[in-house]
Amino acid sequence: MLLAPTNKWIQVALDFDETEQAHESSLIALPEDYKPEEKPYKAVSVVCDSEKEYRYGDVIVFPTHIIREIKLRECIFHLVERSHVMAVVSAEK
Repeated sequence: MLLAPTNKWIQVALDFDETEQAHESSLIALPEDYKPEEKPYKAVSVVCDSEKEYRYGDVIVFPTHIIREIKLRECIFHLVERSHVMAVVSAEK
């Protein structure tokens, strides 16, 4: 199933931060109900931008609380409103 965002929305993939989270995971035993504090921002990779400002694979940063999750049948999509993008991440030159 494909999703085509419109009206200032950008489809993103949340897997960009998985590498960072795996690196930060601890070998110390923690209580089962322990939840690490969530960062106020998140870096994600762009899947689709209807206005073509961002390309597939670009990494953008936005406030964590504004992500929208859409569940259609067995598929899950994540959208971010364009006006909430804080920054674009690029490799150092």
